[in-house]
Amino acid sequence: MCLAKTTMTNQDLLTYLCKKYKIPTPIILYYEDHPHWIPEDGVEGYHVPKLPILHISKHAEDPELVLCHEFHHYFLDTLGSKNSVMEKTLAVEDFVQGEAELDLAEFRAANC
Repeated sequence: MCLAKTTMTNQDLLTYLCKKYKIPTPIILYYEDHPHWIPEDGVEGYHVPKLPILHISKHAEDPELVLCHEFHHYFLDTLGSKNSVMEKTLAVEDFVQGEAELDLAEFRAANC
């Protein structure tokens, strides 16, 4: 249990992830309105292939988890993985989500 609450930002989380995976820091953009091609009840973030930009909804239920999830799509993209964004299979989404949850839990435990 964490007794002392430390204020950590999304930038701290992003810095942690980039150091852990040894990749350049992407830009985080927050959007208010969903792009026309994303259902309003759909995803809370996205990463466009080949661009170092993570898009996170300002209305995301857990913006840190969304950031971690989109970061892993970006990470796979930097590796040249065909599973980065081009193949949005359930298996890829499950893998990315699992990695995001592990990294966020590790970050929160280290910074509580």
